[in-house]
Amino acid sequence: MADYYLLSGRVFIAFMFVLSGANKLVFFNHGLDEVRSRNLPFPRAALSLTILVQLSCGLAIMAGYQTAIASFLLAIFTLATAVVFYDFWNQKGAQRTVLFTGFLEHISIIGGFVILMAAGPGNLVLSFS
Repeated sequence: MADYYLLSGRVFIAFMFVLSGANKLVFFNHGLDEVRSRNLPFPRAALSLTILVQLSCGLAIMAGYQTAIASFLLAIFTLATAVVFYDFWNQKGAQRTVLFTGFLEHISIIGGFVILMAAGPGNLVLSFS
C-alpha cells in the first residue's frame, strides 16, 4: 500500500504546480502582471523560469523521475514564493491574517516535499530506460 500512497501523494502535491505552470504559460501576460506587481527584476525571465520549474519539476514528481531533485527545487521555489508573495510581516489587520495563512500553507507544502525527498518515489514510477 505504501507505493500507492506515495504515488497519490506525488500526484496531489505536484498537480498544483503543473496546473499553475500551464496556466501561466497559456495566460503569460496575466502571470507577467503578477510578477510585475511584486517589482521583481527581469519579470519575463522570472516568469519563464517559474513556468519551467513548475512544469518540469511537477511532471517529474508525478512520474517518479528524479523525485528528490525535483522536490528540492520545488521546495526552494515554494519558499521563495512564500517570502515574496505572502509578506504578512508588512501588513496589518485582516490582510496580515490572510497572507499569514497563505505563508503557512506554502511552508506546509515544503514539508510535503521534504517527506517525499526522504521517502523517495516508491515503486510505481514511469520507466525511462
